[in-house]
Order: sequence, then C-alpha cells, then structure tokens
Amino acid sequence: MARSERMRAVLILAERAEQEAAREFEACRERTLAEQQQLEQLQLYREQYVQEYQSRREGVHPSELISYSGFIQRLAAVLTEQEKKLQHVQQLLQQCQQQWQQMHRRKQSIQELIARLKKEENAALEQKLQRELDELSSQQHWHRRET
Repeated sequence: MARSERMRAVLILAERAEQEAAREFEACRERTLAEQQQLEQLQLYREQYVQEYQSRREGVHPSELISYSGFIQRLAAVLTEQEKKLQHVQQLLQQCQQQWQQMHRRKQSIQELIARLKKEENAALEQKLQRELDELSSQQHWHRRET
C-alpha cells in the first residue's frame, strides 16, 4: 500500500477532529450570543425600572423609594455578574476558535502531504514505466538483430 493511501486514515481522523472542533466553536458562539442577549435584556430592564423610579419619586412613600433603590442596586449587581459571565464565554469562544483553526491547519497540512506523496509516487511510477518501456524496446531491438 502506498504511503499516500496509508495517510488517508490519518486524514480521516484529522477531518473528524476538525468537525468536532467546528461543532464546539459553533456551540460556544451560540452560548456567547445568548449571554450577550441576556445582558442586553437586563440592561433594558434596568433602564426601564430606573425611568419608572425617577417618574415615581414624587408623591411616593419613602419606604417605597428605598425598596426601588435597593432593587436597582440588586439589578446593578446582576448586571455586573452577567458582564463577567459574558467575558468568560467570550474567552471560551476565542479558545474554541483557536482550537478549530489549529485542527483546520492540521487537516490542510495532511492534505498537502498526501498530494505531495501522490505526486512523488506518480513520478516514481512514471520512471519505472519508462525504464520498463526502454528495456522492452531494447529487448525488441536485440531480438530483431538476432533474427
């Protein structure tokens, strides 16, 4: 079996690894988008709540204002936590992308190696065929001379 054919099994494994890395990258991208949307929703909710708080400040019992203020502070803490979570998944996304790129480059390298090996094998086969043709021609030439 030629080396290029033996390398096919390695290529198949590299393709599988690349596909798995691509799936993980896509999952990380989806998770990042979900976390970004969650952050945007929380920011919007906080903005709406702050607007309501500011519009109700007059004529509201002080205990309600304290309650509003406390809730806004809790929302700020949740927003901070969500921002940290988003940063974390963005880092994971970057790692997944790097992993996929590495697997993609590896697969391409193997494909290039297989192409080079095939080219070398074809050149060696052509040389062998040419030697055989030369030998056959030489034998025919000697055979004609002897008859």
